[in-house]
Amino acid sequence: MKNSFFGQNLWVLLLFSGITAFMMLSCSKRPNQIGADIQPNQGLISLQFTDTVDIIAYSMKDDSVRTDHTGSNLFGSMKDPVFGTTTAGFYTQIRLSTSTHDFGTNPQLDSLVLQLVYAGYYGDTTTLQTLRVYELLDSLSIDSAYYSNQFRQIGTTDYANYQFSPKPNTPFVMDEDTLTPLIRLRLSDISPDLGNKLLAATKDDLGSNSAFQDYFYGLYVTADPVSQGGAISYFNLPVNLSRMTIYYRNDAEDSLRYEFYITSTEARYNTYTHLNYADASPELKNQVLNGDTLLGRNQFYLQAMGGLKTKLKFPGLAQIQQKTDGRIIVNEAKLIFTVASVDTTLYTAPTQLALVSNNNDGTYSVLDDQLQTGSYFGGTYKSSGNNYQFRINRYVQKLLSNDSLDYDPGLFLFIQGGSAVAHRLVLNGINPQVDTLTRLQMQLNYSVVKD
Repeated sequence: MKNSFFGQNLWVLLLFSGITAFMMLSCSKRPNQIGADIQPNQGLISLQFTDTVDIIAYSMKDDSVRTDHTGSNLFGSMKDPVFGTTTAGFYTQIRLSTSTHDFGTNPQLDSLVLQLVYAGYYGDTTTLQTLRVYELLDSLSIDSAYYSNQFRQIGTTDYANYQFSPKPNTPFVMDEDTLTPLIRLRLSDISPDLGNKLLAATKDDLGSNSAFQDYFYGLYVTADPVSQGGAISYFNLPVNLSRMTIYYRNDAEDSLRYEFYITSTEARYNTYTHLNYADASPELKNQVLNGDTLLGRNQFYLQAMGGLKTKLKFPGLAQIQQKTDGRIIVNEAKLIFTVASVDTTLYTAPTQLALVSNNNDGTYSVLDDQLQTGSYFGGTYKSSGNNYQFRINRYVQKLLSNDSLDYDPGLFLFIQGGSAVAHRLVLNGINPQVDTLTRLQMQLNYSVVKD
């Protein structure tokens, strides 16, 4: 029995030793030969990695953005040493709170008050802002598309001339009530004309919202440009506390009031101006206005509110294709954009960037990579690395598989949601002036198949 037991264990030991030796021989292959034996019909496969792909990146002006149906409406002005001065305003319709209202016999105006609820801000809220309100003299339609560079006819009277420092995080106290953060200003102190126009509305004018909006087109709210600092405030108009209230009396009663609301069914849109970057930094102006695209190799810029976008092309991929003897299979192509060392405390980085394909006709297409599920595509700000990363495997594979080495439609980079946020961003180019570890780069893992 002992001999039989020993013989069985010896056979197992020999078998284990043989398997171990085989595995050691197999693992002695060089890394660039891995996979050659499991895909014999495809020939030798070599694995390659590079993070020095040449990338062209430079910023340019964005014509405009569509700003109707946005979640927030923007107001204010800010000026920073890089991007210069930006000013935001908005147009909006006003609706009745009840139909067939009657102001009574001989209504007399006491005051007209506009109230706007904060939904956030961007920039320095300690800077004094000047808010102006005008009567809109053009009709708006909820079914129309409106863009940030479209300005409409307004009246000549500014009913506000209201100076204040925004307090978007401070509850508003009125009488004995503590309300959500908001601003409240009188539109009747400078001139009673707007309030009197509302009181002069007939029963027919007040019979329905459509009739009222034919009688009174709405308001334009805008800001004076600031000389330094400043912030863009976000207002949530389609909430109950964002309203216009008229206080009045008539021959029968005193201390009357009536509310006008702004809801999601009203047409409204944002307008933005950047003063053509006249007071931006010399580096930005030379790159964006004077077309010195080589400056993008140091830094390039993104700005929401129809401001700046960045164009990207990848000539380094053609160079890889020219030097490679065999078919290229992309395993991973990761674009990494690192935020430059500027003031990111005051001007916080946007949560998400958008990367789209250039159609060469002024339109854009979603990348195939973005259609992948989950977080595959990327673009979210990573605070740990102070960067944004996109995975564009399919796009790079398409470029490397194309017969023409000159084929590269390019990509455009934007701040996502730029129609209703005020973020701006400075990113390092491929040759940053300070730290080469934070340069713009593509980390490309690929296989070369030699048939």
